[in-house]
Order: sequence, then structure tokens, then C-alpha cells
Amino acid sequence: MNDEEFQTYIDTCLDELERKQQHLIDTFGFGSFDKFEHDFEKEELYLIKNDKILVKAKIIPIGSFNTESGTWMWSWANEAFPKGLRGKAAKLKELKAVTGFEMFGNDMAEIDEDMAWEISGMSLDILDFEGVYRAPANKTHYFYAMEQVASVNL
Repeated sequence: MNDEEFQTYIDTCLDELERKQQHLIDTFGFGSFDKFEHDFEKEELYLIKNDKILVKAKIIPIGSFNTESGTWMWSWANEAFPKGLRGKAAKLKELKAVTGFEMFGNDMAEIDEDMAWEISGMSLDILDFEGVYRAPANKTHYFYAMEQVASVNL
């Protein structure tokens, strides 16, 4: 893939990401939650408002972006995630074959936050999931691909 083809691919993936994210905003109120929790054993993410879980989703972690150092770490290389989730995230290594760019096969890369969202969009293309949740944790933002997003009726 040459640079022009790569940019077209990124643009296409970002357009699709934006469409999917807008659906999550419209349908589930994404952007209005107080906090999140995760259960890596169940491979689920929970979105909480007023101390009530309102939305849950199955997840595959994409990677993490450190805002201080400007570095990205793929979740398949991050031992903070259980082996099962790292194994599922390894599918994202396909981006190296799709794009021909070495950075998609390396454990880490120097990027900016815009590129973190571009990577998330390309990851959704590979996984064919419903959207992305960016989970802030101090200076690190974790990006999760989500599927089976659903309201929780308590």
C-alpha cells in the first residue's frame, strides 16, 4: 500500500468509525457516563452513570496511548491484559499485512492521539466491531473495540 492508498484507507476507516460512534451516542448516550469498569475475565466493559451500570459490551482491547510520552502499545503486547484477550487482540497484527507498514507489527510506536483514533478505526475494520471506547486512566488512554453493546435493564 503506497502513502496515498494508506491515507484513503485511514479516511475510509475514520468515516466508518465516526458513523459507528454516532450510533453509540444516539442509541446508548455514549459521552454521558460518569465512569467505566471492566471485567477482563468476562471480556466485558460496563458504562456507569449515577452509580448504575447502564451499558455493557464485549470487548477486545486495541491498545493504549500514553499522552505524556506519545507512545502507543498494542494490547497484544501488553501483559496487563489476560492471555485470552491478548490472543484475541493479536488479530490486529493483520494490519501489518493489510497496510505493509512495519509499525503495525511492532509492540510499540511513537504516535499522537489523532493516530490512536486512526489505529482504532483501522482495528474496527479488521474486527468488524460496533465501536470504540476510550478509557482514560491518568496519563494513559486505553482503547477498546466493542461488540454486543447493550443497555442494561436493572
